Amino acid sequence: MIKRILIANRGEIACRIARTCKLLGIDAVAVYSDVDRESRHVREIGHAVAIGGSNAADSYLNIDNVIKAAKDSGCDAVHPGYGFLSENPDFAEALERENLIFIGPRADSLRRFGDKSAAKVEAQKASVPIILGSDGKLTDTVEILKLVNTMQLPLMLKAAAGGGGKGMRIIKSLDNIEADIDAAKSEALRSFSDDALLVEQYIDKARHVEVQIAGDGEGNVIHLFERECSLQRRHQKVLEEAPAIFLDSALRQKLLADACRLGEQVKYRGLGTVEFLVQGNNYYFLEVNPRLQVEHPVTESITGLDLVELQIRIANSFGLGLKQANIKACGHAIEVRLYAESPEQNFMPATGTIQHVAFPEEHLRVESGVNSGDQVSSFYDPMIAKLISTSKNRQQALERLQKGMDETILFGIDNNRNFLQQLLRQPDVESDNIDTRLLDRWLLNYSDNALITQVDKRAAMAAALWLNQFRQVESKNPWNSNGAFNYWTLSSPSDTPIYSIDLHQDDEQWRIAFIRVDEQNRITLMVNETLVSLRLTSTGDNAFLAEFDDVRIPLTAMLSDASINIHADTQQSTYEVIPVVRDKQGGTEGENSVKAPMMGEIIKVVVAEGEQVEEGDLLVVMESMKMQLRIEAIRAGVVSHIHCKAGDNVARGAVVVEVSGTSNE
Repeated sequence: MIKRILIANRGEIACRIARTCKLLGIDAVAVYSDVDRESRHVREIGHAVAIGGSNAADSYLNIDNVIKAAKDSGCDAVHPGYGFLSENPDFAEALERENLIFIGPRADSLRRFGDKSAAKVEAQKASVPIILGSDGKLTDTVEILKLVNTMQLPLMLKAAAGGGGKGMRIIKSLDNIEADIDAAKSEALRSFSDDALLVEQYIDKARHVEVQIAGDGEGNVIHLFERECSLQRRHQKVLEEAPAIFLDSALRQKLLADACRLGEQVKYRGLGTVEFLVQGNNYYFLEVNPRLQVEHPVTESITGLDLVELQIRIANSFGLGLKQANIKACGHAIEVRLYAESPEQNFMPATGTIQHVAFPEEHLRVESGVNSGDQVSSFYDPMIAKLISTSKNRQQALERLQKGMDETILFGIDNNRNFLQQLLRQPDVESDNIDTRLLDRWLLNYSDNALITQVDKRAAMAAALWLNQFRQVESKNPWNSNGAFNYWTLSSPSDTPIYSIDLHQDDEQWRIAFIRVDEQNRITLMVNETLVSLRLTSTGDNAFLAEFDDVRIPLTAMLSDASINIHADTQQSTYEVIPVVRDKQGGTEGENSVKAPMMGEIIKVVVAEGEQVEEGDLLVVMESMKMQLRIEAIRAGVVSHIHCKAGDNVARGAVVVEVSGTSNE
C-alpha cells in the first residue's frame, strides 16, 4: 500500500500530482535542483529534498540522487511525471532493486515502446498499420542515403530515441540530403544521446490522433477515448482537444481497438498513449508514449476520471477498477500551453522574473507551476501553465477558452499569450479544418500587429501610467514630482509638444510628448502626431480605469522606470521606455541653440567648445524623471558655447549648448 510518494519532477506537473496525493491521503515529497529551491512546487508540497545542481543531468536526471532522496525521505513509491526519467527503463529497474514502486510501466514495456524503432516492430506484430520506411533504426549515413534513394519523396527523418519534434526533418528534395541527415543525427544525439534515425514516408495533410490507454499489467487494457493533437509547431503540440470530432464512428472504433490490442500484446501496466496519423479513412501508427501526457487534463475533463489516481491505483496492484463499458465521454475539452517564449523572435524561450500572473476564476481549469514573482530559468522547459476549457460541445469549449485567454494576464516576461489568443480565433481552427501542417503554414503570415487595435490609445495609456509614477496626482500643480526626487519639479508646460520618451514594442515605436494636465487630472499628450486626452483612475491593486472622450477601458498594469505592462480590452502589451530626446529646441537664442527639454540635472557634457560635431552627435546627458535624456546636435557645426556643467540643475527650455557655423555650408 503506497503511503508516501516522491514526485521526481518539477513545475506544474509536480503540483498537479501532489494535489491528487492530498485527496487520497498520501504524503507527497518534492525534489528540487539548486535553481528550483524557491519554486512553487517546493513551496506547495512542503516536504522537499535537494537533489543536485541546476542542470537537469545533475538533478532531475540523476538516478542515484533521486533514489537517495526517496529512501532518505521514507517514500515507498516514485512518480516521474512526464519528461526527465519518466520513460527511462534503467530508472524503473533501479527503483525495483531498491524495493521502491515505480508509478509507471515496467522496464520491459519502456524498452519495447520508448524507442520508436522497437515500438514500430511491436505495432507490426499487433497488425497495426505502420508508415512505410526503414525496418529499424539507422546510424550509418551511407546506409541512410541508400534507403532514401529508393523511396518516393517527401520523406521524414526522425530520431529513433525521442520525440517532441527534435531530430526531425521533412525531406522534399535530395539537393542537400547529406546535410539534412547530418543535422537530424546531430540534433538527435544532443537531445537523446543517440543519433540513430528512422526513415519514413512523409504523410502530408494528416491529422494527429492519440488514444489514451490504461493497463493492469496482466493483459487487461482499456481505452479512455482519443485526443486530437493536430495543431503543432515544428512537430510540437500547441493545442490538444478531446474527442476528435472529425472521426466517424467506424474509424474511431478501429483506432481505439488497435491501441488496446497493442497494449495487450506487451501486458502493458499503467497509463500510455498510442499515437496515429490519420489521412482520410487511412491511419498509421506513429509512436507510443509510455507515461502520463502533458495533455491528460482534456481526457480527465470528458471522462470525469483522475488519471493520476488511476496510475497510483494500478501501481498499488489494485487493478483498473474500471470496465470499458462503463467509461463514457461527455462534452468537449480543449487545452493550450502558455509558454515563456517570444513568438516574434521565432519562439525563442524567454527567461526572467514573472512580475504578475493572473488567470480567470471562471471558464478555465488552470494547471500552473508558477506564481507572481517567480523566476523562469534557462535550465528547463519554459511552460508557464496549461489552460483547459470544457463544455457540452466544441464551439462552446472554444468560446470559453477564447474568453479565458482574453482574461489571462502575464507581465514581466515574453510569452505566447497573444499568439494563442489569435490562434484560437483563426477561422480554420474555429471550423476544425486543421492538419499537422496548418500552424506552420499560418506562421508564415503571422503578425502580432494584427492583435493590436487602437494602438494610439494603448500607447497613450502606457505613457500616462508611466508619468503617474512621478507626479503628485493630488497636487494643485499636476506636474509636481511625487517626492522621489530632491532636485527639481517640472514647471507648467506650454502646449508645445516636446517628445521626451519613446515607447517600443517589438518593431513598433511611439514617440510621446506630454502636453498638459488639467485640474481634473486629465492628461493631454501627443502619441506620434496624434493628440490624445485621457484620465486614469486607480481602482485597486494594479487596476485602473482609462477614460477617453469616447470610451472607458478597465485595465491591469505593472510598470517600472524602463517598462510598462498593460492588459486591456482582451489584449496584452509590453512597452519598453526609451528616454531619448530626438526633437532639438531652437528659438530666439539662435537656430542652432540646443535647449533642455525638461527641468533636471546635467549628468555629463560630452563635447568641448570649438569641437566639430555632426547632426545627431551627442552633446549633453541629463537626468529627468529617473531617466537619462540624450541631447543631440541639430545639425553639423562647431560648438561655440557650453552653458552648463555636470551637476547643474537647469530649467526647462534653458540653452545648454550653442553650435554655430557648419563645415557643410
